[in-house]
Amino acid sequence: MKITQRLALWARRLALWAETGAKVWAAHWLLIVGSFFVLGSTLLKWVEFPLSRNLSGLKLPLFRNVGMFPHVYVFSFGVLGIAVLITGLVLLRRFGLHLALAVAAAILITLWIVVPGQIAFQQPALLRRLTDEDQEIPVIRAFTSDYLPRNLGSAEEIPKQLILYTDWGRFLAAYSFLELGWYCFGLGSLLIAAYSIIHLRGEWVVTGMLLICLPLGALFIISVPSLIGQHYFAGASIAKAQGENERAITYYRRAMQWDRWHAQNIDTYATIGELEKQAGVADGSPERHISRAVEFRTADDYEHAIFEFDQAAEAGGALAEVARRESVRTRADLGVALYRVGSIGDAVSNWEQAFAEDPSQLQVLPYLARGNYDIGRYQAALDVVARSVRIVGDHTSMLADAYSIGGDCYAKLGQEADARRYYDRSITIDWILNHWALTGLVGE
Repeated sequence: MKITQRLALWARRLALWAETGAKVWAAHWLLIVGSFFVLGSTLLKWVEFPLSRNLSGLKLPLFRNVGMFPHVYVFSFGVLGIAVLITGLVLLRRFGLHLALAVAAAILITLWIVVPGQIAFQQPALLRRLTDEDQEIPVIRAFTSDYLPRNLGSAEEIPKQLILYTDWGRFLAAYSFLELGWYCFGLGSLLIAAYSIIHLRGEWVVTGMLLICLPLGALFIISVPSLIGQHYFAGASIAKAQGENERAITYYRRAMQWDRWHAQNIDTYATIGELEKQAGVADGSPERHISRAVEFRTADDYEHAIFEFDQAAEAGGALAEVARRESVRTRADLGVALYRVGSIGDAVSNWEQAFAEDPSQLQVLPYLARGNYDIGRYQAALDVVARSVRIVGDHTSMLADAYSIGGDCYAKLGQEADARRYYDRSITIDWILNHWALTGLVGE
């Protein structure tokens, strides 16, 4: 009898809880679902790198550039989003301030909209790294197809059509690298905004609607310097076409002052150098060195190009940083050229020097691992493989290739168990047409 009474009591309690839960859900489902999306999105992928590690909301910094190994930042979009959401919910629960929640929703939407603008206009180094990696993937796949014929790998990725010389093109480029976490964060923010506006009373409705305009204002503010830079860049292009070289040079320099993207663009410096040559001025300027370096690199004269880039880097400042970056990239290209003609030892030396000077040149790692294997430096190749595994993110075919090279190295060293383990990992990661790892496993 007591058991029956207890069961009846628990049944009434469950029914009461279910009724209360249904009422809460009916009244606040927009807020509940929106908060879930905002909180959950911070752990998801926000920015997808074509080659290296990807960024979640907690690892996407608001101010700092992303390093080789992204970590949680105090001032990241995800952390700020959580803080804003919690503040809005606390004020709503304690004081019933739906206007405070509307302000929180406006800030969340601002963070969401600002992300592609921040990447496009405020963090040109991040956008350049994204686009550089995107352009390197087909080159690496071509190298793999030429020199590793047993590894067909996944279908080759088609690079995005990036138009980087305009503000709108850079904004679209930044947007194209955004992933699920960013979309979830935006959806959750919009749901919270809808909930707060629905529950506002009287004159506060207009205020709440005006708050939603805050994101567009923030995006406009961060894009103003780039818009001014784009104005001068367009003026420089027109002056160049009209043969007014000195005015074009002046406008290009103003464009670089306003827009850091142009200040980090090697083509802008090369164009200034070419205009200086045509005007017969500044014969020994760093821009003239860069112009000559670009010409040498286009003609596959990599050694002279490296020399000219190094000469330009002696000028210091932002130009020196750009020149050093291009010098390293040219050295990596020199390594590939040397490998193709059979000078593998010299190729390895250039790749090692390039990666030592600039560890962000990740495209060097697959070449370096293969080159070390070809000259019998199996342990050195395994060290490169270990480094690649730590850096390469969700690019399955690249990661599978690294493990396959590791398997080949272990096989040469007579460590069959380790070789089989690496081949197994390669197959697990990329099992479509991965004949390289399959051949290693069957021992042919």
